[in-house]
Amino acid sequence: MKQLKDFHNIFRHIKLKVRPGVSSGFSIFVGMKTFKVVAFLVTIILSQHALAQKITIYKTFGSVIYMQNDSIELSTKQVSMALFPYQDAYAVFKGARARATIASAFGFTGAAMIAIPVVTVAFGEKGDIGYAIAGTVFLGCSYFFNRSFKRRAVWAIDTYNQQIVQKTSRIKPEFYFYGTGAKLVIKF
Repeated sequence: MKQLKDFHNIFRHIKLKVRPGVSSGFSIFVGMKTFKVVAFLVTIILSQHALAQKITIYKTFGSVIYMQNDSIELSTKQVSMALFPYQDAYAVFKGARARATIASAFGFTGAAMIAIPVVTVAFGEKGDIGYAIAGTVFLGCSYFFNRSFKRRAVWAIDTYNQQIVQKTSRIKPEFYFYGTGAKLVIKF
């Protein structure tokens, strides 16, 4: 206990407050920890652009398929997350998604409106032709909104692919398999 009082007396002249059992917080490693955290955060922020990979879009009958490097199929939400750091491509893609939602709503409503007179006729009653005409108009609107969605989605993906940094690598790995062994040759 006497050593602790002597320790307090020494630091009392230096004007540092020392509480028993509590670290002063000063360490030569504090600066290193801060540096590591800052370096980690900078790496994460910069790696978003470095890890960006090409996205390819394939049009189908009613929708589109997104592929990353022609090997991984992406959902619309995943594509949206990939485009988020590239705000101009993201804004176009966001508009495309809105048009896809509108096209879906028009398509469902049109199909339901066409189904009403068809089901009515199937049960032996007189069908209302007005529903069929309105449903056809809604399906036509759905078609044009769907085309607009596809056009904007392709535009957003093209904008994204132009903005990402294309990596050119001169490293060419070659694998050789023979008998019971294998060999890897890396050429620069």
